[in-house]
Amino acid sequence: MEKTGERSTSRVRVDKKRDVRPTIHTELKDVIYDLSAITGVSVMDLVEEMTMYSLKSKRILSDLSPYFVRDLRINNILYVGHRNAERLGPTSGGINFVRVKTRLNEDVFSDLSAIAYALDVRIARACAILIEDALHCQYFLDGYIKRYLTSNITDHQLLELKKIFEYVNREENFNVSWAGLLSYIVREVKEPMRDIKEKVSVVIKNWRE
Repeated sequence: MEKTGERSTSRVRVDKKRDVRPTIHTELKDVIYDLSAITGVSVMDLVEEMTMYSLKSKRILSDLSPYFVRDLRINNILYVGHRNAERLGPTSGGINFVRVKTRLNEDVFSDLSAIAYALDVRIARACAILIEDALHCQYFLDGYIKRYLTSNITDHQLLELKKIFEYVNREENFNVSWAGLLSYIVREVKEPMRDIKEKVSVVIKNWRE
């Protein structure tokens, strides 16, 4: 008879998460912390999202594949490893590198472990590589910031921002991105007490004038 109050050790919770502590350059850490502060998402959750994005990105995995020393099958794609492939090696040490923390569910952790095995690096090192690749990926930044803006501003404000997009890209021959737009909003409206709706309202008002 099983004793009450004791959890069975034979079962693994499907929502159980594993801690991962990648070591990254301080410049990368500052960017992550700034993005976290601007969007109101915790650093832990942001690093998790970047890791998950890279694990699903065919572009990022394809760019990494020349460094695979072992075969990797992920997302139904087989990447062939090469024993003589250039190795990425461990993270450099010193005062310019710091650790950040994230938590990954079992499926994501399993995929990350497979990447680490293919690269012949530690799991934390593989995570650091993936989050750096995500942060340098315009598709990730634009998608992430677009979701943030559309979730935190009104439909009317979103429509006005899209009009600005269309005008600038057409008339000025620029390539305005959502990441560039958010950077502009934050730079132009510096009052810390304003929320993103107020900041967007100021930018739209200034644009009309």
